[in-house]
Amino acid sequence: MNIDLEIEKLLKNCCEEIGLTVSGASVSDIPIQIYRRVENKVFEEDLVLIHDPSIKNKLILGVIRRITKLEPLIRERTRTPFIDKPEILDQSILMPFTTGIVKAYITLNFTSRCIEEVRHVITPGSKVYVIKDGSFLKKFIQIEKPIYIGFHKYSSWELPLNSNYVNYHIGIFGATGVGKSRLIKALIDELINKGFKVIVFDHTGVDYAPYFKEFVISSKSIKISPPTIASVIAEKARLHWQTFGEYLEIACITYATGRKIGRGRIVNSNSETKWSKQEFINHLATTMRNLNARDSTIEKAKLFIDYFIDNSFFEELNMRKIEPYELISYAIERGLLVIDLSEDTELPIKQGIIRDVLEAAWKITLQEKKILNLVFVIDEAQNYVPEHEWTICGDIIETTAREGRKWGLSLILASQRIAGDIRVSVRSNLGTVFFSKLSAQSDLREISMYLDVADVDNSILAQLSVREFFVAGLLNPLRKPILIKVKQV
Repeated sequence: MNIDLEIEKLLKNCCEEIGLTVSGASVSDIPIQIYRRVENKVFEEDLVLIHDPSIKNKLILGVIRRITKLEPLIRERTRTPFIDKPEILDQSILMPFTTGIVKAYITLNFTSRCIEEVRHVITPGSKVYVIKDGSFLKKFIQIEKPIYIGFHKYSSWELPLNSNYVNYHIGIFGATGVGKSRLIKALIDELINKGFKVIVFDHTGVDYAPYFKEFVISSKSIKISPPTIASVIAEKARLHWQTFGEYLEIACITYATGRKIGRGRIVNSNSETKWSKQEFINHLATTMRNLNARDSTIEKAKLFIDYFIDNSFFEELNMRKIEPYELISYAIERGLLVIDLSEDTELPIKQGIIRDVLEAAWKITLQEKKILNLVFVIDEAQNYVPEHEWTICGDIIETTAREGRKWGLSLILASQRIAGDIRVSVRSNLGTVFFSKLSAQSDLREISMYLDVADVDNSILAQLSVREFFVAGLLNPLRKPILIKVKQV
């Protein structure tokens, strides 16, 4: 078919003409005026095509933003008699008109059947068409192993996300009730179908554990490594790590393995010891004494552990039987594992479990030198890698964010906020961000520091409904934000 006829047919069958471009266009921002007859049919975030006859065999694809109603007689910065005496205003003489800006995203090349950067400045007077049926876009935007979690809000185009960039990590941000957990569920289903293995840390136990019932393991059954136990004890007992960390780590390792410190060296004991609060305190005191700790330091450690930590913490350590490396094997074998953290009510223990599981994945990866394609979903991420606070699992999450992509270890972090909630070294490594209504205006500015948000502002976000998110970054084939409606799961 002749390309000109093909373009004409496409614009007639899949689009509706809504206006013309006017002067002042650039390669990124194209001002338009909208026909009066369709003013009520055009919305911000509509996908549009611009047909400039001077650009042969190509159409510009963009998004409408900053729709504005203007009137030449009643202007914002001009005083007229109509302002003080509106009764003399004859409505028939008014000439209101609607303008907007098209953010140019890509060029559709009908010769090569591919997409290109926008390199041409649009000629004034070119026709603008809103896309009513975006299904034709799949002919131009073809992705190997795409994942689908929703549709563009107005054109019903099922946006293909590029799963090759999952390893560059994903952030999902939005105020309470916008549908973050539904988006994550849709992502999980799609990732599993594409061969990824997923481990979900369900902070509350109500978002994912009920939905993936067959793949749930309680955090209460997961064994905590001795170094992590030391970190948890320090956190719970309010013992400063720089002073007590080395003593606690040595004491926990020797206690858990049945070994002890004797005359400055570690010697083997005959049997493994069951965890007991009083026995551990005694063991810690002996260990610190053998390591030449001061008496006052020993007494503080004993007093704080006895006062701040219940017997139940140590008793529950004996009930934890599943090793973290077993969880990695389980997820690789079955494709999905949901760790219900809600039964461990204390945050340091939850943080410790996340650290141990991530470290187990790193150990397997580095020892076996293989790509695991393992995705870790961390819900309520502000509890695990916050901006201005050290956490037990914060460093291993940061390491995964910086270096995990090389080994197929990926993160999906969900939180109500990004600025102030998530450590900057982590959020700056998020290759893709989904965002909806945000809890603070500074969050959108923060996202714009790492990704092109193309004039999306908080006034636009305020109008979003449940399950509506902008997606920006590497997963999005357009790279610039597109508004999608997440599918029901």
